[in-house]
Amino acid sequence: MKKNIFLFFIFILFSGFAEEKLNLRECIRIAIENNLKLKAVQNKIEVAYYQKEIAQKYKLPTLSTSFNYTYLGDNEGVIFNGFPPMKFTEDNIFVLKFTINYPLYTGGKIEKSYQIAKENYEKSKIDFENEIANLIFDVEKAYYNILKIKKFLETGLKYKENLEKHLSDAKKLFNEGLVTKLDILKTEVALKNAETRIIETENYLKIAKSNLNFILNRPLEYEFEIEDILEKLEEKKDYNWWKETALRERGEIKSMEKLISIYRKNIDIEKSNLYPQIFLFLNYNIEKGSQTSIGNWDTNWNTGFLFSFNIWDWGQTKDKIKKAEKEKEEIEKQFDLIKNSIEIEVKNAYLNFLSAESKIEENKKQIELAEENLRIANLLYNQGLATNTDVIDAITMLTEAKNNYYSFLYEYKMSYIQLLKASGLLKWEEK
Repeated sequence: MKKNIFLFFIFILFSGFAEEKLNLRECIRIAIENNLKLKAVQNKIEVAYYQKEIAQKYKLPTLSTSFNYTYLGDNEGVIFNGFPPMKFTEDNIFVLKFTINYPLYTGGKIEKSYQIAKENYEKSKIDFENEIANLIFDVEKAYYNILKIKKFLETGLKYKENLEKHLSDAKKLFNEGLVTKLDILKTEVALKNAETRIIETENYLKIAKSNLNFILNRPLEYEFEIEDILEKLEEKKDYNWWKETALRERGEIKSMEKLISIYRKNIDIEKSNLYPQIFLFLNYNIEKGSQTSIGNWDTNWNTGFLFSFNIWDWGQTKDKIKKAEKEKEEIEKQFDLIKNSIEIEVKNAYLNFLSAESKIEENKKQIELAEENLRIANLLYNQGLATNTDVIDAITMLTEAKNNYYSFLYEYKMSYIQLLKASGLLKWEEK
């Protein structure tokens, strides 16, 4: 019983130090939660939201208050034909005013300002989704790089294992006098080189993990393991499907559409200065010491309309309209350039995807060929019909074929991710 309890605590102790096991989705989630740049973009969304709320309230009536105190130091009054001086106000005047202002007509300026703020808020959310897509791409790139290096480490260890087996065979043949000492020395040199390459690959793996930790905003030396990705081919679609999807889904397209809409509304705001501005006002005053409130606190109110119209400003309004129109034209030209660059990006990603897919099938056959070549080389060497170099070359050929296969496999995975990103389909969805 005591032994079982002891083993249980040992299990708990070591499980607490076990490395974290992450899959790709968990890595993306952690990156989204921790990424500092993403948090900065989230703050921009909040700023745009409050700006929208501010603009919406400009169309509502406002209530303000003010208090004014005036001291008339030499207020001796007015003398009429020898009569004693008469004061029309007291020496101390107090006025408390409440004012309501309500915009009745501004040429559409207030409504357009609100629409601009609303468009800018929507644009900030689109920009946030773009940053998420970029972050997902960075995470997946770092993730697949780790998997690729881990595969290289596996092939390196297998390479070493094959050399050790061959060295054992060579020693047996040497003891039987069938091969020279040179075969053993060459194999030992190759084995030493294999060990060096394993150490280098382990270092590359540490660097790759540090890179992913950096993207996840974790300590660079944080230890973890990741799950492998199934070796499956993705569903094929033609180039036109990807291009049309990109022109519809890319965040840059949506963002520029919002920006062009904003510039169009800027033109309308400048044009609003060609129209009169009409406001309704209501004042309620509480005062003491003025002409109507000598000796007592008194109240009065007044209401009316404020009408203003810009009669002449030396053409400034028209110049501002022209300036806004030119700014919109500039943005529209930039939009055309962005659409062209997106089409090129999609085409390159699509062709790279097709090329990577063909390389996978080709290298599968290369592995089969290399495995058969090594089997025959070992068989012939043990029969004295092949040289030591033939066997080492066959082992090297198999290792390189496997490394090439894994390089192309993860190149294929990344080319597909690049194609998704180029087409605007690289998005994060909570489950």
